[in-house]
Amino acid sequence: MMRPTLAALAAVLALAACDPVAPTTYYAEGVDLATRDADYAQCAAQALRDHPVRDEIRFTPRIYVPSRTSCTAAGACTTIPGYFEGGEPYTVDGNAGIRATATRGCMGERGYARVGLPYCAAETAIRPSVVMPPLADGTCLYRPDGRGPALVVNPV
Repeated sequence: MMRPTLAALAAVLALAACDPVAPTTYYAEGVDLATRDADYAQCAAQALRDHPVRDEIRFTPRIYVPSRTSCTAAGACTTIPGYFEGGEPYTVDGNAGIRATATRGCMGERGYARVGLPYCAAETAIRPSVVMPPLADGTCLYRPDGRGPALVVNPV
């Protein structure tokens, strides 16, 4: 398996830094998408076995709303007593972060780097391939149907 060169990765990461919402993908030059997806599934499954879902119940902040008095022009006043808002329970997975870190580490051990690439502009001429090409100027993500995994492609 070929690894991306440091210079190529640095260029792509610098390019992605300009776009704060650039999508990221696991990349390894010369690897086909089926292999990458299988590697990811294996890494994610191992991370789930090592760090299973650990639900934690948390609560939204409680805020005290002070009492309010409102009066009409005739001098009739109404007071609404103070009360608390918030405190609703919600659930988070306490292991989600470590599971994501474990998955990234496993993918890194298999030769993948997490890179941020922009989506290809509609007018970009590309040569679609399921094998990830070398990173170059203009490398982008192509999604022919707007759904599913994106292809890493270079402009023609």
